[in-house]
Amino acid sequence: MSELRYELEVKLKDGKYPYFEDKWLNITFIGAREGKSRIIYVSGRLVKTADDGKEIVEFERVSPIALKLENAKLVKTEKGTLVIKYEEGSTLYVIEIPSGFRGGVDTKISGECVETVVLRSPAGAIGIVDHVWCNGNAEIQYEISGRTRTAGYGSLEKYFGESLSGKIVIKDGKVEIIHDEELDKLLS
Repeated sequence: MSELRYELEVKLKDGKYPYFEDKWLNITFIGAREGKSRIIYVSGRLVKTADDGKEIVEFERVSPIALKLENAKLVKTEKGTLVIKYEEGSTLYVIEIPSGFRGGVDTKISGECVETVVLRSPAGAIGIVDHVWCNGNAEIQYEISGRTRTAGYGSLEKYFGESLSGKIVIKDGKVEIIHDEELDKLLS
């Protein structure tokens, strides 16, 4: 796997429906991924066979917190099932926002997006990992809570700013994190 690619293994439900669980995604490598999560089905047209024979979906890494998948769109069925379908010319982005130790993530989202949450609680490290799946351009206001001085959570400030709040903008194929809007305007 190269730095720009992110391979996610898929399994088959009932022997024919490719799927993965959102807890299998580990974009930022912050926090554990043991806990409750959502199953997401994926079109067979987006599944490839890796060199080792495993079935995978190959995302492109566009930032330390974001991946994109070309010719894909996330849809939610009437029953609430999430499906990544093949759609020519569409781009699906997935943004990962982990909480601090025993913390949470609060978001306000504008755009065509779906939020999934991985609830984690291994060895008392209660917290969440937010995945925001966006079909095209979007804006995500975020606020992260929890302790960051605990081992493994120190990178949160590097990615999401010292105040652990800000805005993520998906526009024209890029994902930008704005920690301090006033400072950003002054420096541009």
